[in-house]
Amino acid sequence: GDKGHAVLQTNPGIGYTLTIPARAEGEQGAAPSVTHRVRPIWIGLGAVGVMAVLALGALVYVTRPQTIVAPDAGAATRALAKPAVAALTFDTIGDDPDLRAFAEALRNDIVVSLSALDTVSVLAPSILSTDSALDETPLRAYAAKGAGYVVGGTIQSAGEGLRVSAHLIDTATSQIVWVRRWENDQGDLLSLQDEVVKALAAELANPWSGQLTGLGAAVSSENPGVDLTAAEHVRLGAGLFREYHAQAFAGAERHFRKALEIDAQNAEAWAGLSFVLGAMLPLAVAEDIQGLKDARANSGRQAYHIGAGSGRSLLAGSWTAALRGNRSETLRRLNEAVTKLQGDADALAIASLQGALTTEAYAEAADWGAQALGLSPQAPPWYFLGPGVAYFFQGEAERAKTSLKQAPQDLPTTMVFLAAAHAASGDVDQAVATLARLRMLQNDFTLKRYFAAELIVPKPKLDALRAVFITNGLMEN
Repeated sequence: GDKGHAVLQTNPGIGYTLTIPARAEGEQGAAPSVTHRVRPIWIGLGAVGVMAVLALGALVYVTRPQTIVAPDAGAATRALAKPAVAALTFDTIGDDPDLRAFAEALRNDIVVSLSALDTVSVLAPSILSTDSALDETPLRAYAAKGAGYVVGGTIQSAGEGLRVSAHLIDTATSQIVWVRRWENDQGDLLSLQDEVVKALAAELANPWSGQLTGLGAAVSSENPGVDLTAAEHVRLGAGLFREYHAQAFAGAERHFRKALEIDAQNAEAWAGLSFVLGAMLPLAVAEDIQGLKDARANSGRQAYHIGAGSGRSLLAGSWTAALRGNRSETLRRLNEAVTKLQGDADALAIASLQGALTTEAYAEAADWGAQALGLSPQAPPWYFLGPGVAYFFQGEAERAKTSLKQAPQDLPTTMVFLAAAHAASGDVDQAVATLARLRMLQNDFTLKRYFAAELIVPKPKLDALRAVFITNGLMEN
């Protein structure tokens, strides 16, 4: 009855893999984990977890048939202080009274829609009307009432239509952390209103949001304890992953595994585990690379089949399709994921890097990275990785260098492709210096090990990258 292949995977020409986690009788369901040693650039993290692999041809744990049932999350839930959001009436540009009426209707719709979310609380618009002597701006007044974020924007006529700009302000810093713009025919105001509200709701409902840097910060990631829900662990894991360095990866992995201990059917947690294990791969020691790849493949399969077509499950599943060498399916899943994740900067940045590494759709991969950068006013440096890799494979060495110089300079992927771009543009000395810096930061680094860890497909791409180093005397054939 497993028509969706969520439990039993077929490995053509090899056999079958049972993908449910192994556990002893009486134990609660949990995510399989892998013993791996990720060596950050500056410190060693040591072993993180133990993987139980179920596969024909490998060590098999035999248990009688059983159904994995997630424990009751309500029994382990504590109250979480949700970030408070306030909605301003959008400013209108011009004297058209219809614009002011539309602005009021839009604000009311935003308040109603955001109130239905479980990730934020919403301040009532009337909260300021009780303070008649208030001399503060609405932003500062709402901040004084506890709002962590304020939604605002502008509405103006644009030719025969309307232009609406919406933004989200972090009241702690007074910085705009999210912004979108829409243009629509004036005759279809309800559709325009729905688009604006839907985009805001999607942003605030998304635990992976690349814009709301403070969302979820009320929960300490240093001591997660045992009383968080699966969703809270996913939120914390997503926040740590976004920091994109080895220590953060280790913390993110712990949160995603905790989420899966609570709910083994949480597709967002499986996807997060897939992403973080992929990010760890270039940092792993040689003997741990295959175990990490296997664990990432399992996580991606689980996310894809459990997620039932959600954006992040498709994104995680694109890597497993690439691992099988299915180029058309890899690109299909990536394209579908990007369509569903418009406005999600982190997801677009991940899609950009995966697309550049696992497909030949370089223009698309570079564009996804540009969209991610455009959505985030203070984009994390790792957003520049995808475009940099895409430009390199397009043969645009100078553009690759410009992008990669803005990416984190302590990550192997950045340094390897930056060195390759230097070599491809004839600056071999800079390529040598770049690799030398990487070896100083990661003593046991070798190009051979990096190529074994990173999934770069199809094979001619990997051969072309190797050839740049071999031709310039930077590695042995």
